Amino acid sequence: MAEEVPGGPALARLLAVQSDSIVAGYEQRLGAIGVGADDPGVRRFCVGQARAVLEDVLLALLSEGSFLGMRSVGPAHGAVPDYPPAWNPDDAHRAIITLFDVVIEAVTHAVDGSCPGGSRMIAEGAVSLHHSIMARFKAALEAKARALLQETAQACMDDRRSVSRDLHDRVGYSVSVAKQNLELCELYQYQGNAAAGHKMRVAHQALHEALDQVRELASELRAYGGTDSLARALQACTEGIRTPGTAIEISVSGHESWMPADALDELYLALREALRNAFAHSRARTVTVHVDIAPHQTRAVVKDDGVGFDPAAAPEGVGLVCMRERIERLGGAVCVTGFPGRGASVEFLLPARRKGLVA
Repeated sequence: MAEEVPGGPALARLLAVQSDSIVAGYEQRLGAIGVGADDPGVRRFCVGQARAVLEDVLLALLSEGSFLGMRSVGPAHGAVPDYPPAWNPDDAHRAIITLFDVVIEAVTHAVDGSCPGGSRMIAEGAVSLHHSIMARFKAALEAKARALLQETAQACMDDRRSVSRDLHDRVGYSVSVAKQNLELCELYQYQGNAAAGHKMRVAHQALHEALDQVRELASELRAYGGTDSLARALQACTEGIRTPGTAIEISVSGHESWMPADALDELYLALREALRNAFAHSRARTVTVHVDIAPHQTRAVVKDDGVGFDPAAAPEGVGLVCMRERIERLGGAVCVTGFPGRGASVEFLLPARRKGLVA
């Protein structure tokens, strides 16, 4: 038969009285170590989880039976929200350790070491605390992993839609023109019309354009595989999409190792879309790309000296929406500026993220 441990309910009552001061002390510790300093949402999340963990511990201490056979705590007593999107796992680890330290300190102060069963009460509180924290941490990480998988699947779907749209709009149009002119050529040949030769030449030209567009798309898709430098990848990309007579200037400063590989990939795709828009619509003499990779943030700007536009009057196209979604998924921001007759620019700002960690 399981050993009955006296003192659990008594410890629960002591902790219940001190719960507000425990949470307040925890919040102060978070401030001291910098967790949530730049994001109040992170601090609120930590405090909310601290209250939930304390409730779990109180429920466990009040339950009957041996503390070695603890019943479920954590997610069984309520929903566990996802971690804030921009929260670094390193901060999550520090917040968890700090919470454990603060609650254990409160438990040891609440229990008189000389009283019978004091050591058992401390052990029971520690086990309950450990079970609750790990259960909640596991549940939140699983939710985060599911969200990341959904984002990855959505990104892949967006890329497939982009390729499909390019095939339809760029290649499909040229093939359609070729088909129409070949049909007219056949008709004119049957009628003995001299215009048949002209229609054949137009069809040939349209097919040449379609082949060039297929090559451009293939070049864009393979331009950056994550192993090449960003500058070389951008240069290779522009060879397929640059309009005749438009100069391109590309510069990349800083160390690419300061950016996680996934963030570098997403930045390249966003820059590629911005370059495509600039070459397609700006009628610029020069398009410039500058990327500055620093330990604290990455800033990239695509600028042209073309016809410009009024951002307030022009609706955002699909390309710009995709750029925003890519960068905002990484916790960054996109700023588009333009003036009629004075060119336009697209600026990307990405916060620093430790390599190999998902924010």
